Amino acid sequence: MKVGFIITARLKSTRLPRKLLLKIQGESVIGHMIERLKISPYLDEIIVATSKNPEDDELGLIAAEKGVKCFRGHEKNVVQRLYMAAKEYTLDYIINTTGDCPLVAYDYIRDVIDLYDTTEADLITTSDLPHGMFFYGIKPEALNKILATLPRDAETSGWGIYFFDSGGFMVEKVSFPDELNRKDLRLTLDYPEDFEMLTRLYEGLGKKVWSKPTRDIIHFLDAHPDIPRINSFCEERYLKRFEEEYHYNPKLLEK
Repeated sequence: MKVGFIITARLKSTRLPRKLLLKIQGESVIGHMIERLKISPYLDEIIVATSKNPEDDELGLIAAEKGVKCFRGHEKNVVQRLYMAAKEYTLDYIINTTGDCPLVAYDYIRDVIDLYDTTEADLITTSDLPHGMFFYGIKPEALNKILATLPRDAETSGWGIYFFDSGGFMVEKVSFPDELNRKDLRLTLDYPEDFEMLTRLYEGLGKKVWSKPTRDIIHFLDAHPDIPRINSFCEERYLKRFEEEYHYNPKLLEK
């Protein structure tokens, strides 16, 4: 089975402009994420899936510099972009999250693949992990099934709802030990406070932060509570904005 991690990435952000290109320890946020994913022995491809809009050209350059693939697709129809990227690189299975998650839990990719092998679920979530560490496993055929019900130019950035709305998809969730079920921690990047928190975290963890296991990062944050406190209020703000923009609560994906 050919497995690829598709990083959904654009430079359209307004709350924190061009956030994926912001530098931490001299490396871009998405660059840190790519280096982290390279550690996993379970990925056959790493693909930056961005749009054909010229504003996203720099993401293609970063992918080339990092020696990973790039797919340029539909600007708004993210479901189509994911599916076409998988088709372009002949993936049998997709692992996915957005490019603003430099500390994605690469060390639990195997858990998702194993669960897919036993269930063949359409969507597998790791949503008990902190925001910024969790990711999804997606069957490409499920995306194609969704596309068949939508206009070609549909806005599908909040694609998760499609797996719950119809009731026609099997959704599974990876179970983690309690020490990793940490919804109180936020390690993604949407707001200036998120960037400040991540910068402080990288400073504290030292060199080669991209190589640190998920558990070690969480333990470090527990030992230094002043760092996660920097952006502790941002998750509520994010959830409210997401629900207003996409008309569903992303907590549905935690089921």
